[in-house]
This record gives sequence, C-alpha cells and structure tokens, in this order.
Amino acid sequence: MTDTEIRPDTDDARRARTVCDEQAFALERMQLALDAGRTGIWDWNLLTGEVHIDERVRRLWGLPEGVPASFEIFRSALHPQDKKRTKEAVGVALDPNHAGDYEIEYRVIGQTDRIERWVSVRGRTFFEDGRAVRILGTARDITPRKQREQHVQVLLRELVHRSKNLLAVVQAMSRQTAAGSPSLEVFQRKFAARLQALSMAHDLLVSQDWRGASMRQLVRAQLAYCMDVPQGDLSPRATIDGPRIMLKPEAAQNVGLALHELATNALSYGALSRPDGAVSLTWGFEDGRLNIEWRESGGPAVATPPREGFGHKVIKRLVAQALDGAATLNFPPDGLIWTLSIPASYATVMEEHA
Repeated sequence: MTDTEIRPDTDDARRARTVCDEQAFALERMQLALDAGRTGIWDWNLLTGEVHIDERVRRLWGLPEGVPASFEIFRSALHPQDKKRTKEAVGVALDPNHAGDYEIEYRVIGQTDRIERWVSVRGRTFFEDGRAVRILGTARDITPRKQREQHVQVLLRELVHRSKNLLAVVQAMSRQTAAGSPSLEVFQRKFAARLQALSMAHDLLVSQDWRGASMRQLVRAQLAYCMDVPQGDLSPRATIDGPRIMLKPEAAQNVGLALHELATNALSYGALSRPDGAVSLTWGFEDGRLNIEWRESGGPAVATPPREGFGHKVIKRLVAQALDGAATLNFPPDGLIWTLSIPASYATVMEEHA
C-alpha cells in the first residue's frame, strides 16, 4: 500500500478529530459562560412531557435528589402571586403566531428548603408544522438583584415621606417667621438661620446613612454655628454633658431646631449676650425617658416675655408634640431653664469607641 493510498483516510481522521476538538471546545466555552452567569439549562419536550434540567436549575427549585423534573413540579413551586402571569407567558410562548420567545421573572419556593428565590427564565419554542414541540431555555438566580431593587423602592418611599415632612416643617417655619418679623430683612435673616440649623441636622443624618445623628455632634454643630466658633472651640461658656447616644432622624431634626432657637435667644437676650455668661446642656435616661436640660447662668436678669415668638413655640410646644414628649420653659432671674422629656426609644446608646 502506497502513501498516496493511505493519505485520504489519514486526512479524514484528522478532520474528524478537529471537528470533535472544536465541538468539545465549544461545549466547554458554553459551560464556562453558563457558570460565569450562574445560569442553568432546562429542556421541556412538549410531545412527551419530559423535562430535563441541569444541577443548577435543580438547586434553584430546591428539588430533591433523584426526583425527576416535571412541569407539575415546576408549576407547584411557583409563588401564588406569580402563577397567573407565568401561565399567560407560557401560553404566549406556545402560540405559533408568536415569535416563540419566553422571558419572565418570578418567584419560586424551594421544594425541600422552602427558600423563596427570584429567577429569571428565558426560553425559545420550536415548532413543527405549526405545532409547538419543544421549549429550550435557561434559568438564573436573580434574588440579590431583586432584594436590591426592593431596598431602593423602600428608600424612595422613605425619601418621599421625609421630603413631605421636611417641606411641611419649612412651610411652618416660613409662616411663623414671617408673622413675627417686623421687616423683610429680619425675616430673611431669621429664616436663613433656621434653614441652616435644619440643614446641619440633615448633614449629620446623611453622614450616618440616615440611621441617626450623634447627640454630641448635633449639639456642637448647632452651638458652634450660633456662636460663630469652630466646633472644637466652644470654650467654657458652653458645656455639654451626657452619655454617647444616637438620636433617631425625627428626634435629631427637632432637637436640632430647638437647640438653634435656644442658642440664638441666649446670644441675643440671654446668658451668651454677656462676656461672663454661660450655658450648659445635659441629657440622660431615667424611667424609660430621655431627659434633656438647657440651663443659662451669668446673663442679664430674665423674665417671662410678654409674647411668644416662633422660637418659643418651637421649644415649648412644637418639638415636644413632634416627639410625643413634654417640655418646660422657665424664666428664673438667674437664667432661662428649658427641659425636654421624650421616650427613650428616640435614642440609642452608642458604643464607647463610636
């Protein structure tokens, strides 16, 4: 036998090996792509009713080992709220007048672990003589994505709620400030200062992802702003003392407004209007309440004012009402004293290293 006579067989064998290698490489690439996308494969024979699935799909549906897959098992695992639209999507996929594509996201409840998962299912229907005979598709776990989407929706609803509340507070501040201002200039100055006080409370909340605001930081921010000094340089004229606590957002906003009004009043008429005057702010827990006290000393003799401005309304009634609490405002000759008592649930104790 000559070399010429055996070359065709050798070439055919080489071509066959090449085809096999390419097919194996293609299958390997497809499996790598499926693994990277955490995607499983399912195959539904509409003529025999047989359903073939891979291990990843079996885990998604929480199917017991050795139990053959079936359309009934798949349907029984559907979340009750998703069954109707899933049935409609299957109906469309089986319609020969449709493109045959099947794409839907729904929840399944694992048959053995009872874990609820979101899955993204895609498939394509194959037809013969206008009749659907097979659907081949993929399934992918999208639970983390759905959880993030739900979290964003909750945040958006909370943002809308807080925005409405904030606008209501700003509107009330505007009306009350205007009512007590003798001129536009006075209104602009007071209103701008109150907005700044509100803004500082919100800055602290944002820095903590809206979980709350440190009472100590809130006090320092409001006093430093009103006294026009750095937060770390409040001086002995303004002392603060109390446990390290985190105020919930609603409490931080309202207590911040009260502190602004108290500090502004002290600078204009009270203890901080005199070089030797001082203020102190203390807080603590007792009998399920958070008690806050502002006390002034060394200032001019004080007396009950003849009328209540917006600031007095804030510290006497509005803050207490907003926080289900009670406030007192007294004017002994040696200095103003304000107290606020609110449910302890509006604050949480911070760790020592916080």
